[in-house]
Amino acid sequence: MDIKTEILTKTTDKLQKDTGISFKVKKQYNDHFRDVLIELKWNKSTWYLDAEVNGTINRAIIGRFRQNAAGFENTPVLITTFVTPGLAEQLRELKINYIDTAGNAYLNIPPLLINIQGNRPGEIQATSVRLFRTTGLKIIFALLCNPELEIKDYRTIASMTNVALGSVNWIMRDLAQAGYLLNQGKNGRRLIRKDELLEKWVSNYHEQLRPKIIIGRYAALDKDWWKKVEDKYNVLWGSEKAAGIITKYLKPEITTIYIKELTPDFLIRNKLHSTSEGDIEILKKFWLFDDRWTDQNVVPPILVYADLIAGRSDRNIETAKIIYDKEISGLIRQN
Repeated sequence: MDIKTEILTKTTDKLQKDTGISFKVKKQYNDHFRDVLIELKWNKSTWYLDAEVNGTINRAIIGRFRQNAAGFENTPVLITTFVTPGLAEQLRELKINYIDTAGNAYLNIPPLLINIQGNRPGEIQATSVRLFRTTGLKIIFALLCNPELEIKDYRTIASMTNVALGSVNWIMRDLAQAGYLLNQGKNGRRLIRKDELLEKWVSNYHEQLRPKIIIGRYAALDKDWWKKVEDKYNVLWGSEKAAGIITKYLKPEITTIYIKELTPDFLIRNKLHSTSEGDIEILKKFWLFDDRWTDQNVVPPILVYADLIAGRSDRNIETAKIIYDKEISGLIRQN
């Protein structure tokens, strides 16, 4: 039994037992966004839900779900192993239906309302495999941003990711075993299922990599400080600031920058001071390659998309879709 089937079985069995409502999986979807169609029956009423099943849940997964759910034919529901109280509150505020294996649930389908909270995690706990931990995420990021990088020698890949040569060998092997890398013999290697790989990268980036590269929050004495940043500091704009440059659609509330090294000189020159309430977020740059946006001091669009999709505002989610359609879809299009 695969992890999604196990999660689905446990959630439906648990909720049916706790509520007396009949839950049945009516069909499997093959459209990459929805997993199953669920039929709910109570008294003489019937409801149909389009469900996405995930082994874990975080802000990025919630953002992507909001983006995809607009195209669902039936009421959307997110099914997972465990929804923390904080994320549960966020989901309810966003009016997103959810069920987890612990028996927590929020289904608001008038006149039906199920709101179960406080249950602790069940037996199923999704684990992060090596492929989607820090080193693997750095390599996958480079592969997704640079079409045909997979055909290059491992030393080249290592030099673009700041990852040890031996680690590249292991991750490339893991990609092949997971079905994302096809060995074509004399024709070399080819990265496949890139859309699915991107989704997994975005989700795990927020869980595994991003927390490790956050340097801190800062505030500026001069609101126009960013206009005066000198090129020598090699600052790259990310998230909302980068999205504004790429799309001309979003005005940033938080300024996110990625930098190779944060020096006292940079802070002094730009009159920045550390504060947990600051509207400037500084992170350490984790890649060693340039793309067509580097000259405009913007991080690769995949990273902009990943940061935006985890935001709570509708504007960020809309902008993430614009960036995906404009900048990313071509990168991950199957050969």
